[in-house]
Amino acid sequence: MVLCFLALPVFAILGIFSVKYRKLTYEAVDCLFRTVTLRKCRSSLDERIKSSMTGKTMKYSPWAAGFIYKNFKVISWVLAVIFIWSTYAASVGVYNYYYYGNCNGPDDTGFCMFDPGGENSGLSEVDTYTQSEIVYPTLEGNDPIIGNKNAKLTIIEFGCYACPYTKKAEPIVKEVLEHYKGKVNLQFKTFYIPHHNMSFQSALAANCAMEQGAYPRYHSLLFEMQDAMKNNSFHSMAEAIGIDTVKFDNCIMTQKYSDEVKSDSLMGLHAGVKGTPTFFINEQKIVGPKPFRTFKTIIDEELKK
Repeated sequence: MVLCFLALPVFAILGIFSVKYRKLTYEAVDCLFRTVTLRKCRSSLDERIKSSMTGKTMKYSPWAAGFIYKNFKVISWVLAVIFIWSTYAASVGVYNYYYYGNCNGPDDTGFCMFDPGGENSGLSEVDTYTQSEIVYPTLEGNDPIIGNKNAKLTIIEFGCYACPYTKKAEPIVKEVLEHYKGKVNLQFKTFYIPHHNMSFQSALAANCAMEQGAYPRYHSLLFEMQDAMKNNSFHSMAEAIGIDTVKFDNCIMTQKYSDEVKSDSLMGLHAGVKGTPTFFINEQKIVGPKPFRTFKTIIDEELKK
């Protein structure tokens, strides 16, 4: 009966093209139906499959053929369990891809068969984790808001200006804010990634620009200039947007916002952030540069609450 269950979907597909497999499909269905209704299976399909597998294996390895013959039922159950598990996993993947645009769901960045190139995945991981009870991040008055400050919903993003995945997510974030203009805004919290060159310095620079009311422009410019980011480029970017460079340079030199950067990173660690970018929409988490669909599904749910 077990092999009838396994063979049914295979025979059903092959039956589209061959009369032979249509007959086998009927036998498999009949056997399963009779078994479910507590009657003896009339078909000898299991025995025929067993004989076929043993015979073909005998040509290459008599020992393997004997093993299959003696342990046929056990092998059948193992294959059944694998089949059921793989079917479940595939179903979950399809569900996640339909609703979130990624078969791993919003809070995972693993391999997805629908996204083999990794367009909707990726994460710059931090070197150490804080193992503690999850404390979801909260809005802070000293962190800047991008978008309407009176919006109903705020996305909290833990990102790194030197992280390629945070940069990759930036166009999607802008699309989300534009789509939900007036309803959704963003609070960006700098999350320090030690192995990323200029991670800490760029976070300081963003805060120094915020001090002069130029945060949104400088925030975007940091991502635009990410590939060419150097210590002296922070001054050039500040000059390009017309802020007081003397005040700005002094702010960076004294590391005025060092505690702020460390505080944001610590908040992220306590919230279970393992790398950048990581987004929180209330208590829903999105990890990596997920597509617009992922954000839309969760935002629509949260706006209804």
